[in-house]
Amino acid sequence: MSSRARSGSGIKQPHVHERVDKKASAAFHLTPSASSAALLDPGGKTDHRFRQFLYDFSTLGASLEIVRSYLASLLRITAPQYNIAMILANGRGAGIGVSEVARRLHVSTTFITAEATNLESRGLIEKRRNPEDGRGVLLHLTPVGWEMVEHIGPERQLINDNLFGSLSARDFQHLSGTLGSLLDDFSYTVRLIKSVSAGVSFHTALPRKNTKSPKEKR
Repeated sequence: MSSRARSGSGIKQPHVHERVDKKASAAFHLTPSASSAALLDPGGKTDHRFRQFLYDFSTLGASLEIVRSYLASLLRITAPQYNIAMILANGRGAGIGVSEVARRLHVSTTFITAEATNLESRGLIEKRRNPEDGRGVLLHLTPVGWEMVEHIGPERQLINDNLFGSLSARDFQHLSGTLGSLLDDFSYTVRLIKSVSAGVSFHTALPRKNTKSPKEKR
């Protein structure tokens, strides 16, 4: 039979690049991005669900930053300054120390001091002496600050109801607890990354046996 007759016989011949791709796919194996059994798919050889979780987690974080920046823009301040203002607002006028604001936002006291000074210059917050510590100060919203925060209250409520409308009370309790438990792990890992010298592998810089000391683990 001629080659022309064979080509028209209805039998599909695989293209060269298809054969090469299949061969390459069979030979290529990506090491899972986690070794913990809790993060791997059933069977422990792949991490597809974990990878999707990371993509989803990253998208949620980016979306939340967009929302925060939008709300901050309504007050004509930056997103970090908005966070500070909302923490003070939730204090119900009692006044909150710089170190406490820094702890709740997981940033340095130096950062809070600088941003508080900016907010003070805008007339949105004021610093008062701490009656229990003559050397310390407490941050308070000014009447103008209170008015601005209250003004965007309905907007904040509507946005948060839309963002988290799919969560039940049980879902929220579980999610908030889970995220809280990850804070130490994330913070520790970021500190390790920042301590790695340029050109040095993170894996090489890790302690040999445990990635966390007993104190850090707690």
